[in-house]
Amino acid sequence: MEKKNRFSNLLEHLMSMSDLKNSALAQTLQYDTSYISKWTSGRSLPSEKNIEKILRGISSSVVDAMDPENKNRLYTDYQVDVDDDLKSAVYDHLQIEYNYVKGLKNTTGSETAPETSYYAKLTLPQFAEMMHHPALREISSMKAVAAMDLLSLEHEYRSMIAQVDSEHVDLERDFPSVHYSMLLNLKLGKRDYIYDTIFLINLLTNSTHINMKIYNGPQAYGKLIFCMKDAFSISSMLFDSNYCSSVTLTEDVTQVNSLYHTLKSLCGREMLLFRNITMREMLKNFDYLQYLLSTDKQWLMGHMAEYFLPDILFDEIAAETRLAEKWGIDEAELCRTHALSRSILEDSPVQIIIYESAFNDFVVSGVLDFYNNQVTLSTDQRLRYIRHIRCLMEQNPRLEIKLVHGDFIRDFQDSVCPNLYMSNNICYLRLENKKYRNNLVMLNGMEIKEMFQKFYQEIWSSRDDVVVEDKTAILDTIHHALMSIEILSKSE
Repeated sequence: MEKKNRFSNLLEHLMSMSDLKNSALAQTLQYDTSYISKWTSGRSLPSEKNIEKILRGISSSVVDAMDPENKNRLYTDYQVDVDDDLKSAVYDHLQIEYNYVKGLKNTTGSETAPETSYYAKLTLPQFAEMMHHPALREISSMKAVAAMDLLSLEHEYRSMIAQVDSEHVDLERDFPSVHYSMLLNLKLGKRDYIYDTIFLINLLTNSTHINMKIYNGPQAYGKLIFCMKDAFSISSMLFDSNYCSSVTLTEDVTQVNSLYHTLKSLCGREMLLFRNITMREMLKNFDYLQYLLSTDKQWLMGHMAEYFLPDILFDEIAAETRLAEKWGIDEAELCRTHALSRSILEDSPVQIIIYESAFNDFVVSGVLDFYNNQVTLSTDQRLRYIRHIRCLMEQNPRLEIKLVHGDFIRDFQDSVCPNLYMSNNICYLRLENKKYRNNLVMLNGMEIKEMFQKFYQEIWSSRDDVVVEDKTAILDTIHHALMSIEILSKSE
């Protein structure tokens, strides 16, 4: 029996779930019933000329006809919770499968892919297009592993290859059943510490909605391999930074799963580059205190956080949020942590780089990262916070603050800026994904710590095109922030 194309399989599955008959769908679409039968059997595809109207009609008909039990199953599968969003998700899925089948027809003459295909040489955009297999749309539950020498690629191709499902990234929703392990190569080849580090930060930020682990291993050197368990795999060798060779794409489940387990065996815990953690764990396990007590503290701040809080303002926010009670930690311990933060900023050496946008955003929104919890301060509270920063700058000569005016890398100028906290002992990131969940990661291992430290040293010492170190200019920025808050307070 001839294998059916993926679009026909999906259409038949959706119609079966909703018990939607060919005649009913034909009436809605104003097509003859024989056309619907050809689409579900795989004998033909809908006309490309009218495809949007057809797919919209199918999506609406399927969802409207579905019983509550099956509809809830689709809600889970597509990670939506209202009918209009479900219709959009079904339409999107149908369109992806339709375009995939049309693409196969145009390139191979067949509407179904062979189990295994070989290509002697491909450009990286061609590889990326093949890598974006329709199976990736099944994002509610997925296991994938990759070995990719991403940092050896030209800048323009990295995100293209790394963002496996970038069209469907929704950082507002979590997909805990999506497991993605990626093996990178940090040991071999040259490093561009600013670009490579910012690239990794953005990769982490864009992956906080899934369960992603990034590992370090020389086995990824010169390779581009991606494998989705029970679905497909694509593998190649890098020919140079623009091409790959010996490409194999297969949907043979036996081969796919064999490769999957081989790659997973390379992802040992000792090779993990970033370790997920929560702020509650940091406080209960004393990681937060250990960081404060470490030497060589260096901060890069993309948004304002609790470190700069004066005592009374800390007490107000702690009482309002009741974090100690929610997290089941000792309130006195939280106060002691704050007192130590304040003491360090008043007396100890700390290097801090603050994005100017952090001041601007805080002035307007009042949003503060309070131990990785989002709180909104009144204009009076904002004034006290910014005044305290100015006071610290004036009183502690060993507190070095510089200001980022602009972007280090043009490619990432629209990316949100994280908070990076480094020391000789502990280094961690608070990724800015706007939801303050799954966004704390510890740097795990000397190689990744050294990479981030070289990144920080380079922007601290060698990027005067972007980093302002003149104290008068920084105080002027702080003064402007205070004036802006006072103007806002008068309009309340």
